[in-house]
Amino acid sequence: MNKNKSKRSHLTFFNEFGRLIPRIPGPKSRAFSRRRYIIEQPELNYSEIYERIKNFLGTDQISLKEFEEKIDKTINIIKKDNGIKNILNGVVVPFILPKISNLEDIGIELENTFLPAVKRSFNKYFPDYDFTNHHKSSLAGVLNIEPGSRNEEILNRVQNETLVGLLFPCITDFSHESTISNISFLPKKLILAGGFEVCSSIVGSPNLLYRYSGYPPLLWLSGLSTGKAGVGYHFESYGYNLTFNRRPHLDKVSEYWCSSLVYLS
Repeated sequence: MNKNKSKRSHLTFFNEFGRLIPRIPGPKSRAFSRRRYIIEQPELNYSEIYERIKNFLGTDQISLKEFEEKIDKTINIIKKDNGIKNILNGVVVPFILPKISNLEDIGIELENTFLPAVKRSFNKYFPDYDFTNHHKSSLAGVLNIEPGSRNEEILNRVQNETLVGLLFPCITDFSHESTISNISFLPKKLILAGGFEVCSSIVGSPNLLYRYSGYPPLLWLSGLSTGKAGVGYHFESYGYNLTFNRRPHLDKVSEYWCSSLVYLS
């Protein structure tokens, strides 16, 4: 028996709220979160999620029945894994990534396809509010996969197939560096979320960062590298509106910041 695998199988990676437990708590990741800024669980209506993604991103390569079956199967697999099953105690967001046959540039795909889809879905769901992309310069040639994030798994697969998965915004009170270093402790199926999967999750659940009473966190696209140390892209609520922008994180820890994990079906 592989001793490392046996040891890992007895670890619990997530707490009772579904938050990632830091392997090495310290100044770059807090052992406990005050849960002051939280994301509330959007309604898990598979049909509505599917229809939004179909209307605004396109999902002709997969049926609603296939989507439902893949999500249910994935949840059941996670439930049977004692090391990661607690992640289901937190927020769970199903998404679909349509196959991208000619993916040439992550930034171009985001600004031409995914961010416009977020805007259309959000504005349809919240006609009295708005989505604004505050990053006015082009994203072309700006974004790459963050080393250590495992996000290359998503980028490689989406060029050959339509992907179905679950997004878990479960990494709070971590610095960016600590987020990346903690990924290496996790089972291989867990991937740090980048741009496409976060966008698709918001397209399907446009109220993901809406919180009527209290404040949601800022949601980083931590699986992506910007080429500038200490700087990242994110979604953020502004009142009841939604925004996309870039800002420095300087590898600091903030209870206001959140990153996400992905589990693909």
